[in-house]
Amino acid sequence: MRPDIDNPDEYVRNTTSRAFAVVASALGVPSLLPFLKAVCRSRKSWQARHTGIKIVQQIAVLMGCAVLPYLRELVEIVSNGLTDEQAKVRTMAALTVAALAEAAHPYGIESFDSVIRALWKGALEHHGKGLAAFLKAIGFIIPLMEENYASHYTRLVMPILTREFHSPDEEMKRIVLKVVKQCVGTAGVEPEYIRKEILPEFF
Repeated sequence: MRPDIDNPDEYVRNTTSRAFAVVASALGVPSLLPFLKAVCRSRKSWQARHTGIKIVQQIAVLMGCAVLPYLRELVEIVSNGLTDEQAKVRTMAALTVAALAEAAHPYGIESFDSVIRALWKGALEHHGKGLAAFLKAIGFIIPLMEENYASHYTRLVMPILTREFHSPDEEMKRIVLKVVKQCVGTAGVEPEYIRKEILPEFF
C-alpha cells in the first residue's frame, strides 16, 4: 500500500487511506503513529501529506470515541497541515480536525489547544471550500469548550458565519447553518445573545 500514498490519482489515495485506517483499528493506533507522523510531514510530495492526514480522518470516522486515548498525538500529527503551502492539504487537515472533534465529543478540548489559533487564522484568511472546512472544524470544537470560552469563540466566528450565509454557494450555506446550530446548542452561549444577535441574521 505504501507506494499508493502519493499516487497522482486521488481515488487511489482515498482507497489507500481507508485501508490504512482499517489496519490502525486492527493493530492499534499506537503501531501506526510513527508512520503517520512521517507521512504527514513528508517533504517528498504534497500528495503524501494529503493521504497521511486523510488516514487520520478515516481513523476518526472508523473508530469514533476509541480515538480518545490517542487524540492529542493525532491532532498534533495533522496540525502542520493547517498551514501547508498546498490548499488541498490545508482543507483536508481542517476536515480531519473536524472529524477528530466529532469523534471525541463531548471530551478532549485540551487536545485541540495546538490547533485553535491556526483554525481561527484559517477562517479569517480562506474562502470557498477551504473556508468551509475551517468553519466545519470550528463548529465541532466549540461544543467541546468550557462555557465562557464557547461563548467567546461563538461571538468571534458569528460575523464570518453571517457573511457566508449570504454566499450563493448552497453547500456553504448548509455548513454555516450547521455551525450556527452547533454554537447555539452549546452551554455558555446566552439565550439573550442568540435572540438579539443571531436570530435576526438567519431567520
